[in-house]
Amino acid sequence: MVNPLDATLEALQYTQDAIDEIKVRKNITSEKQTLQDYDKIIKHLEDSISDMINAVVIFQKYEKTL
Repeated sequence: MVNPLDATLEALQYTQDAIDEIKVRKNITSEKQTLQDYDKIIKHLEDSISDMINAVVIFQKYEKTL
């Protein structure tokens, strides 16, 4: 059985890795529309990280029971 807190922490790491990869790709492209889309993707992913961090805070209140 997977611990939901561990799964969330893993998802946070994967999301941060995706952001880092998109930032690298941003540095090697010059197409304006692609750059704008990458910025939108990064913003959405950063928002999702914020939401997941809020969930982790709540998870930690119940860590022993999860």
